[in-house]
Amino acid sequence: MTEPRPPQPKPASPTADPSLVGLVARGVLDAELAALVWVLVEARVPLVVAAPPDRVGAGGQLVAGIIGSIHPDEPVEQLAGLLTAVGASNLVRGRRAGGVVEATSLEEVRRRLGGGPMPLSEDQLTFLGCVLVIGEASDSRRGKLRVTAAHYVRPLARDAHGHSQRLDPAVLAAWDPRLERYEHFAWGVLPEIAARLGRRAGDLDADLHHRRDDLGGLAKAGVTELGEVRRLIAGYRVRWGDGHGGSGPGEDHHQGEGHSEPNAEGPGHMPH
Repeated sequence: MTEPRPPQPKPASPTADPSLVGLVARGVLDAELAALVWVLVEARVPLVVAAPPDRVGAGGQLVAGIIGSIHPDEPVEQLAGLLTAVGASNLVRGRRAGGVVEATSLEEVRRRLGGGPMPLSEDQLTFLGCVLVIGEASDSRRGKLRVTAAHYVRPLARDAHGHSQRLDPAVLAAWDPRLERYEHFAWGVLPEIAARLGRRAGDLDADLHHRRDDLGGLAKAGVTELGEVRRLIAGYRVRWGDGHGGSGPGEDHHQGEGHSEPNAEGPGHMPH
């Protein structure tokens, strides 16, 4: 009698939502931008994806992959659709984690959500959070998509006299097709983001470097399965105030299930 074979794992569906690491591995965004998006989404800053009219489904996968990797409890199947007027209103009020807008630029996102039967006001439009614009990565008619621009929409502020201050959105990163790499500009707004998150700018910068290296290492090692990435993200712990790679006596950078010891090589924590 032959011994029964163990069940073989099912291959991932090509239409399944990708993980944050999987998106980096595919070149949809790089590890540096992914690290910043991770921090923002983790802090419940809304995520909006602007997708071309014929690629709205891909925009939904991007929203679901990022938010689903960081907040597994979120109903990503509801977030992956086009933002309705009610959905947009919930998003700017902090009651919705993200959504997709049929648009090719931040300006078009603002026009679409600022018009229609239930338009958002100019003040409300300052609470869109992080906006990722996706587009073709090549000149082909239906080529690979990637994030072509990432924006941080700076929330409404008030001066010392209580007057409203609507600040211009900040470009976090932009894809340079000539150089075939991202140009990063987040350093200009990092102190504002740190203040919004209740952190010191230096601590946030060190944390971003650490997350960038971890994401890049995991992508290179092929650790992209959504469940595994969720487990690793859930086990991630930031050591406040340390420089990148620094460690106090007897303390680890990461703590929790899914992370190996600091000097052990393995998929849970890539050596730096």
